[in-house]
Amino acid sequence: MRNKIYTLVALMVATLTITSCLKDDDEKNSVSYKDTAILSFSLGQLKQVRDTVAKNGSDSTYVSNFNGAKVKFYIDQAQGLIYNPDSLPYGTKPASALAKIVAKNSGTVVIKSTTEEKFTYYSSNDSIDFSTPRVFRVYSNKGSEYRDYKVSVNVHKQKGNVFSWQALQANGNFASFTAMKAVSAGSKVFVFGTNGSQTVVYAASKDNGNSWTKLSKTFTANAYKSVAVQGTKLFVIDNGTVYSSTDGSSWTTVATNSSLKQLVAASPAELFALSTSGTLLASKNNGVTWTNESLDSNASLLPVSNIGSSLTAVSSDLYRVLLVGTLASGTKNAAWTKLSYRQNEQWSYVESNADKFQLPLYKSLSVVNYDKAALALGLNSSGKLASMLLSRDGGITWKSDKSFTYPTGVQAATAFAATVDSDEYLWVISGTKVWRGRLNRVGWALNLSRLAE
Repeated sequence: MRNKIYTLVALMVATLTITSCLKDDDEKNSVSYKDTAILSFSLGQLKQVRDTVAKNGSDSTYVSNFNGAKVKFYIDQAQGLIYNPDSLPYGTKPASALAKIVAKNSGTVVIKSTTEEKFTYYSSNDSIDFSTPRVFRVYSNKGSEYRDYKVSVNVHKQKGNVFSWQALQANGNFASFTAMKAVSAGSKVFVFGTNGSQTVVYAASKDNGNSWTKLSKTFTANAYKSVAVQGTKLFVIDNGTVYSSTDGSSWTTVATNSSLKQLVAASPAELFALSTSGTLLASKNNGVTWTNESLDSNASLLPVSNIGSSLTAVSSDLYRVLLVGTLASGTKNAAWTKLSYRQNEQWSYVESNADKFQLPLYKSLSVVNYDKAALALGLNSSGKLASMLLSRDGGITWKSDKSFTYPTGVQAATAFAATVDSDEYLWVISGTKVWRGRLNRVGWALNLSRLAE
């Protein structure tokens, strides 16, 4: 009996010993956020090479300091990644930077060599080369657990204030157009062009402007002037009839109103049109019914030809509509603006005493919203490409910006149009030629906002 008891005790001791060993091994090998982690990461001052213009007009550069502390770094604890979603400005040199790292429970942080399997102690006073991703390791206070993090310091490889243009395949079918208008709706870009007898419609994917499809629907010769987009839906007014479409192929007759002359603008809540009597009308039910708009000045100051419009978001449900075009006299342009939709809001005539900065009489005028401003493109009185002009004050002044340049090799043609798609690409169609371009920093801002969604 005594031997059986000794044997049982021995088995129990052995079992407890094995369990203890396994537990010790687990504790030594387990790595979790609860044990050790990097809680925050930031950079100090960095050098940045910036462009400037010398007194003699030549391009030059100089070196300045960039405050890296204002750049937010994201820590992905699940994958052990640390990076800045918003890249550092072009020209920033990350090869020598101070880093501030906060570890959980004051854990020890070391950094791996870029040339060998060796770690050295991290110090906030030592500069670090972040020109390539670096591996940091943080140990727990006990020294038995650690986690590795890959730190990437992203730097823009392009200058922000530069338009990057892509020449797309020319479309010979556009050669017959004497005038046209381009719009973007949903995932497509549409060109409404007139050949003098009718308006025909072509569509292309915004991701592939090399292939255009001619759509079956046609309109009267002047209907190309009367096109607007509300959300992802197309609207056309043709001889008093309102049509709508979600794809440009299938069209629905919304209403017929003989007082409707031309569709001129749209907001998410309203459509706007000129009447045959020279007034401005609005529809709040997708073109079914129309009512007179309230103006703060005489309706004779409304544009009657070469009309363009832009839409700028003021808040999540409030938009500023800017309407511009040539007066009946043909001597100057006029601009009107309205907040849509706000109850009892009226249109305000934009008066400007700065003749130098008024919008010139562009032919084939296209006005789009770009870089949080109204951007006007078109042809000058000689039929050549006119300067791109921006208005950042609601149509009061129009100024050029050296960042806004046409693509190299673009030539003016009789028919000219421009539009902007949902990816902030500016499309320019001149004759049969098609270009698509984007201001680099506008693209960066868009990608960053989508990343945050």
